[in-house]
Amino acid sequence: MTNQLDNEIRTYELHRSELLGNSKGKFALVKDDKIVGIFEDKLDAIRQGYERFGNVPFLVKQILEVETPQNFTSNLLAI
Repeated sequence: MTNQLDNEIRTYELHRSELLGNSKGKFALVKDDKIVGIFEDKLDAIRQGYERFGNVPFLVKQILEVETPQNFTSNLLAI
């Protein structure tokens, strides 16, 4: 079974060292194979994701050296 965000996670990992150098602690908005934007605030990144892409999967990830697993489920995906 593949994760819906495999492509976005792969894109983040490819750019991770660059992001750590430039934007450590901020939030990356990733869609498909593009880093769409970097945001100071997680909610700003999520809001921008919904505005740009609608109610589809996209990744918002804090740029950190050491990562702690977190899960997030949106009730907007329920139809």
